[in-house]
Amino acid sequence: MMDGGLIDSLVVFFAVAYYAFLVIVYLVRAHNLSDIELKMALPFSAQVIPFSILWVLNILKGDTGRIISMTPIIVYLLYDLWYRLITRKKPLHHPDRWPKELALYLLLLMVGSIGLNWYGYLISEFYGMMLVAAFFVMLSSFGYYQYRYRKRKKR
Repeated sequence: MMDGGLIDSLVVFFAVAYYAFLVIVYLVRAHNLSDIELKMALPFSAQVIPFSILWVLNILKGDTGRIISMTPIIVYLLYDLWYRLITRKKPLHHPDRWPKELALYLLLLMVGSIGLNWYGYLISEFYGMMLVAAFFVMLSSFGYYQYRYRKRKKR
């Protein structure tokens, strides 16, 4: 059985990687590089593998708080896998009318991210604050993407 501290450290590592992936995705979208975004879809969805393994290890340890806090990110990554790769739909980032699937996607993204932040706080205040900071960096990159989109749309 794996040490609890090692499991926690790996969850934090993959949480930071998850936020970094999202920052890159939003920067790529901001600069209208959809071919790069499509190439990132599989590695992004593959994050479900380490999170699932770490989730199972927390189940084996019987740590309910950590199990609950990790569940939303796994649900989100599975939904992302289905939404972007399995259905092979071309992503529509700014529809006039949002389909239910896109609204659910964004809801799961937020809940999954909040779950990761919660996990960080279960470990320590430092890790919690670090993950919240990463979350806000991700939201800032999303804001930059929105800014660039509106600027292009005005032209």
